[in-house]
Amino acid sequence: MIKFFKQFVIYSLGTTLAKLSSVFLLPVFTNVFTREEYGVIATIIACKGIIDLFSNLNIHAGIARDYYTPDINKTRLVSTGFISILSFSVLTIVFFYISRNFWVSSVLSIGNYEKAFIIMLLTIPADSLYYYFAILVRLKQKSILFLVGSIIQLTVQIAAKLFFILYVKIGVIGIFYGLLLGQLVGIVYFIVLNREHIAFSFDKKLLQKVLLFSLPALPAILASWINSSLGQLFIGKFSSLEDAGVYNVALQISSVFLLIYTAFGNVWTPYIFSNFEKPTFKHEVNRLFNYVVIILLVVFVNVALLSKQVVLLLSNSNYIKASDYIILLCMAYFFSILVWFANIGPNIIRKTKYISYASITGSIINFALMLIFIPKFGVIMAPVSLIISHIIGYAISSYFTYKQTALLFSVKNVVFAVIGMMLCYLFRIINNNEIINIILLVIFNIAILTYIIRKMDLKMMIRKIIN
Repeated sequence: MIKFFKQFVIYSLGTTLAKLSSVFLLPVFTNVFTREEYGVIATIIACKGIIDLFSNLNIHAGIARDYYTPDINKTRLVSTGFISILSFSVLTIVFFYISRNFWVSSVLSIGNYEKAFIIMLLTIPADSLYYYFAILVRLKQKSILFLVGSIIQLTVQIAAKLFFILYVKIGVIGIFYGLLLGQLVGIVYFIVLNREHIAFSFDKKLLQKVLLFSLPALPAILASWINSSLGQLFIGKFSSLEDAGVYNVALQISSVFLLIYTAFGNVWTPYIFSNFEKPTFKHEVNRLFNYVVIILLVVFVNVALLSKQVVLLLSNSNYIKASDYIILLCMAYFFSILVWFANIGPNIIRKTKYISYASITGSIINFALMLIFIPKFGVIMAPVSLIISHIIGYAISSYFTYKQTALLFSVKNVVFAVIGMMLCYLFRIINNNEIINIILLVIFNIAILTYIIRKMDLKMMIRKIIN
């Protein structure tokens, strides 16, 4: 147990540092680049996400699945994965390089930034190999070495970006040079740690086995990309690159909210499978669900009422519109966190296909809504579409869980939270007096804290968490 929590903290630290670094670099990027340039960066990076998917085909997941198989030849397994990912990545960048005019001009509408697109293509195999060898170190359970490598890679990447942008002053392309340099350094570090299993050994049957495991997961990964990145491409295409830059600021800041999602997910699965046979399981989960709804609502209110200050602190007045998008994005992330509860049923009865059904349905709806409404109503429809898709995904998963386990979460509390968030959003839009916002926020937090102290046994809760 101690080893588990130690590794959890270490691995979470690496993810946290990466997300926080992107937020802390916002003041630099938003003041050095124009909104159009920042929109170009966001558009190319969003495009990179889908290209990454086709360049590695989720092979690393298949390798991880068989890594601990008894009597497996790890050298053959690791080398097959390495050669396959490298081959698919090279084929992918060759295809996109040959057809780059179509993607740059017709799809992304960034004709003046073709060189940045080309350098991004070079990061495709580098990123895939870095991620692959880093995962192998995690499979070896060398958490400290993994963290050291992650920090080295992140430090080099940040330093290189700042060097190319502030000193060499080469503009947008400097972002991708910095990304590439950080990846290369990370690859060298993690290859050294895995050198005993790297050889010119390829097993076609082993690759087929790996692909049978990894390929079925691609639709769910694609759905995740649609929810996280497609909006930026649609905004850049149907609205403007300037709007894409503003929306990307909102995504970067609200991504801190996703740290709650990641941390929650890391401890949620072990909790479910170690407790679902207890007679009090449903009662405990429902109570935990209600606590989480309250906590997320409190976080949301604080983010909503302080969104303008946060945007001004991390960027400048040119991006103030991002404060409205941040509130809506946090509302969407509220439901993405509750999905951990909604997916209990499929996880317990081993019918995880229902999770894919809900995720893919939500993403298709998100895609359709953005495609139809962003050209008509602008940027605001990107986060609104995401909210609707997450609500639908949550509702579908909750229905499956209820039918399979008779576990029903409080609809009343969710509706109450949604109404509270919508009222908070409307108030935030109508009221421009920041002093009033801060006063109300102080009153709200004092009231919540008073309620917690009076209604909840904090000592008992802390004791349970520790145990």
